[in-house]
Amino acid sequence: MYKIEFTFRTGKIVIDTEKCAACRTHPCINACKQFGSNLFQLSGGKFELVNSIEETGRRCIEDLACEIYCQRNGNKGLIINLDMFGLEAYRKKIGLK
Repeated sequence: MYKIEFTFRTGKIVIDTEKCAACRTHPCINACKQFGSNLFQLSGGKFELVNSIEETGRRCIEDLACEIYCQRNGNKGLIINLDMFGLEAYRKKIGLK
């Protein structure tokens, strides 16, 4: 399985390109065009980033629309992992490991 991964200010996006290849609607691309920064495209029927991984991470506006649309209307190939800033310190403070 080939994955595209890039980080942005507060997290990371992981895209499973096998799931994207089987997707017929590509709602993540449309969502990013409509609500985000137009980071994704189809080229020859294949999902790809418009810019380099580094530039994509800088341009991402963190609107989360790509994941919401992919999970609801697509093939569930795009996942956003958000950092939980301060979670470790909080867990330690309340006695959790």
